[in-house]
Amino acid sequence: MTTEKIDPRAALAKMQAEETAAQAALDAMQKAHADQKAAMLKELRDADLEDVREKCKLHGFTASDLRGFLKTKGARKTTPRKSTTRKPAAKKRATKA
Repeated sequence: MTTEKIDPRAALAKMQAEETAAQAALDAMQKAHADQKAAMLKELRDADLEDVREKCKLHGFTASDLRGFLKTKGARKTTPRKSTTRKPAAKKRATKA
C-alpha cells in the first residue's frame, strides 16, 4: 500500500477533465437520441391518427363528444364568476275566502 499524497490541485483538475468528457459524451448521446425520437414519434403519430379516425367513424364520435379530451389552441380566457346575492323568497299571502 502506497502512502504517497496526490497534489489536491492535480486531483481537482483530473476530476474536472473527467466531468467535462462525460458531459460532452452525454450531450452527444442526447442529440442523437433526440433526432431518433423525433422521427419515431412522427411515424407513430401518423399511425395513431389513422387509428383515431377509424374509431371515430366506427362509433360516430363528433368533435362535441371529444371536446373535453381535445387540446384547444391558445389559452382560455376565463373570468371568475361573481356570486350574486340571493333575493329572499316572496312571502305567500293568504287568499281571502
